[in-house]
Amino acid sequence: MAVGLRININKKAFTDRVKKRVEFNLGTVGAFLVSKLQAQVGVPYPPASRVGESPHRRKGMDGGLQGSFKFIVRRRVTGITLTVFTDQVYALRLEFGFVGVDRAGRNINQGPRPYWRVVMGANKRTIGVGVARDP
Repeated sequence: MAVGLRININKKAFTDRVKKRVEFNLGTVGAFLVSKLQAQVGVPYPPASRVGESPHRRKGMDGGLQGSFKFIVRRRVTGITLTVFTDQVYALRLEFGFVGVDRAGRNINQGPRPYWRVVMGANKRTIGVGVARDP
């Protein structure tokens, strides 16, 4: 008497389900990161942020940086990607600082006010768990 177990998996159906799950999880992680970035740069001004602190949001401003964080999940032939971004031109200057002459001809010596690296570094584990989570 032979006893055994046979499992048949429909490869396409299985792959499609995994892709949908990963895509959903990446969207959840993207929304989480956007909320963390918004909180990180949401400290009200005054006082002004110091070098090494995340930038503070000025009262009466529209929260340009704070409101500009977005994410996109894309499915491509090569895989599924999550892109978290901002379209504010000064975002890199705040993150890494800037020393030199700007486009207006002013001499600038602005130290870094990191926010992106702070959020990503503090949430590495949450990001990994969020991508891999199964309902």
